[in-house]
Amino acid sequence: MLPTRKPKDKYRYPQDPRSRIYSKDLPEGEYVFVQDEHGAVWVLPNGPHYHPRILGNATPVAAAGEMVVGHAGEIIEINNLSGTFEFGPEVLQEVVAFLKSQGAIVLDDAVHEYHWE
Repeated sequence: MLPTRKPKDKYRYPQDPRSRIYSKDLPEGEYVFVQDEHGAVWVLPNGPHYHPRILGNATPVAAAGEMVVGHAGEIIEINNLSGTFEFGPEVLQEVVAFLKSQGAIVLDDAVHEYHWE
């Protein structure tokens, strides 16, 4: 199991019904993601304050950020931006490894690291 962090926002939002584990058939678009303690990457179409709604119930996660999926299903951008969780860029390696294990094509220049101050 991966180490996890609780959300800064302790409100127990319900899980958004559109939340799903990443698969290579994810439609083109912008998404927010979290990685659960087992390594699965869950996604939800991007929107305001959606990170705590991906799993819901103030569930701790191992990583969080945003991703952009291109028209051919490839991941053209992925980062660790999440004000709810504020993970450092070191979590992205595990996230990308899971995505690739699920058949994702992650472009070489897709990873954008954000360093919290």
